[in-house]
Amino acid sequence: MLKKLFVAAAGATISTLSAVSGASAIVNGSFENGFTGWITEDLTTPFFPLIVDGAGETPGFGFFTSDPTDGSLAALHGFDGNGPGIISIAQDVFISSSNTELSFDFRGAWDLVNFVPTSARVFDVNIEEVGGGSTLLSTNFLMANPGEFVSDTGNLTGSLDLSAFANSSVRINFDWFIPEDFTGPAFFQLDNVQLTQGTPDTQGVPEPASILGLLALGTLGATSLKRKQEEEM
Repeated sequence: MLKKLFVAAAGATISTLSAVSGASAIVNGSFENGFTGWITEDLTTPFFPLIVDGAGETPGFGFFTSDPTDGSLAALHGFDGNGPGIISIAQDVFISSSNTELSFDFRGAWDLVNFVPTSARVFDVNIEEVGGGSTLLSTNFLMANPGEFVSDTGNLTGSLDLSAFANSSVRINFDWFIPEDFTGPAFFQLDNVQLTQGTPDTQGVPEPASILGLLALGTLGATSLKRKQEEEM
């Protein structure tokens, strides 16, 4: 019985330690399983559809060819179409730590010279209430302005501190706003989305040292009980 008691206590401690050290992460952040785990939205008539594909894809116009930065696949789209509208890739996540950073790789190209657009296209990362709703934080990472021709921005890395949302669930939205209707071809690649989190905040869960102390105390109590039973015999 004493042996069973000790094993049960040890099992509970291992389970608790696992809970303390665990951390949530982006699901399928490199799109190796298509859009599994993601919520997507595309224009009804896109210039180039929102897809997951490997290296060598391009819509032409002198733009770069796709080249995933992590794994063999990346998310691609045309950053143009029947606007105004939004192209979106989103995921609900739980932020377990007050030391959390979102990072991602992106790359773009656009021709806003030959089709006379009047408004810029933008790429923002929006943090919303879980399930979609009010925008809690909006950060711009790229703006394609009228009169510009960019054949390739090169691989860029964006990062965003999400520590303010510790111990809560939010929706991470990658949003591309297309303000006008077919005003210049473009191309975009997103890959290697990561959510790096520090040690989860405990919220009253005992620290590992405290748990080990309780385990030691339980072992001592079990030993004392065994000695007492032997003396009585």
